Amino acid sequence: MRAYSSCRILADQRGAALPMALFAMAILTTLIIAFSIMASTEPLIANNQHTVAQARAIAESGIERATWALNHDTHADGLPDPLPGTVPAPYNGSAPVDVALSTGTVGVFRVTVTDGAVSNERNIVAVGSIPNDASPRARQRIAVTVIKFKIPDPPAALSVRGELQVGGNTLISSQSDTSCGAKVGTYTTGSTDVQGGSAEVFGAGNGTSNESGSDIAQGQPTAAFDTYLLTDNDMAALKAYAKSQGTYYQGAVEFSASNRMPNGVLFIDTTSGNPITASSDPADMANVTIHGNAPSSADGIFHGWLIVNGSLAISGNFQMWGYGYVMNDLTYTGTGTGQIVGAMLSRNIRDTSSTTIDTNTGGNASIIYDCAKARDGGGFVPRTYSVKAGTYRELPN
Repeated sequence: MRAYSSCRILADQRGAALPMALFAMAILTTLIIAFSIMASTEPLIANNQHTVAQARAIAESGIERATWALNHDTHADGLPDPLPGTVPAPYNGSAPVDVALSTGTVGVFRVTVTDGAVSNERNIVAVGSIPNDASPRARQRIAVTVIKFKIPDPPAALSVRGELQVGGNTLISSQSDTSCGAKVGTYTTGSTDVQGGSAEVFGAGNGTSNESGSDIAQGQPTAAFDTYLLTDNDMAALKAYAKSQGTYYQGAVEFSASNRMPNGVLFIDTTSGNPITASSDPADMANVTIHGNAPSSADGIFHGWLIVNGSLAISGNFQMWGYGYVMNDLTYTGTGTGQIVGAMLSRNIRDTSSTTIDTNTGGNASIIYDCAKARDGGGFVPRTYSVKAGTYRELPN
């Protein structure tokens, strides 16, 4: 009887509601306190984040202002190119610039522009402050490098770091354009061999072809030729830009009527993606062939820069407006009315064989110097400063 009473007492649940209610009240009280604390701090955190975001946007306004100034070098508020020895205010960081809305001033920025690592780069540092420069609630500091794609004006319609053979019915001429100065038809560090009686090379303003000095500049100093080369930094920037535009290729590439060439900066890289040196494996180099009717443009003309990290062979009725830069050998055998208007350069970095310009007897290969088309790729290469990929960064204040 006593054992039964003990078990009944243990199994009896009367009185359990009070502890459970107290436990639940404790949990609810804890949650209420936590939510109360959050309610008092979250608006402050959100406001701080909002203020920091505003300061960052103000700093980015400084980047935009400096980029505009670089791209309007002749404007009264622009920045000359190249930069002067003393950069004028406000681009030397000396003067705050207000950023205002209709409701009043939001904040201010200071911006500093300096020369970059190479001639076509500029470094920009902008500091954005909210609400003012003297006693800011938030301040953000941003740095970028901006780049403008440009090439040294080519010295000739065709420039070769090595030997050159010109044959067939080839026409290479710098007669019609002297906007960048009087240029020769061909410019080489080695010899130039004009074969047969139909090939012609003309310099600017010269009525007689194939004359040494006025039409053909051969045996030029290597150091002088190298001033016209793209730097490794230029090549890397062009590669990054082509990747962003979907105009980047690698290895062996054939452009034809079934695989069209897009306009713009067309970059054909090595198979490995590594830069070419004089000791590079030839098997790793890009090997590009272009046939007639390859351009995708409705006018049948490729507009842009053709950058080949290897060798290039052109055949057939191919038309191009722009600049061709070939790290190794160039072979051009044209037919029909095909021609290159702009300029071509062959660096011959690895092979010792000469660049060959030739034609079949039924057509012609033609390279006509045009400084403007070489500079802007027939209107498809941006000639303005833009942010270099991978350089945007926030700096400590």
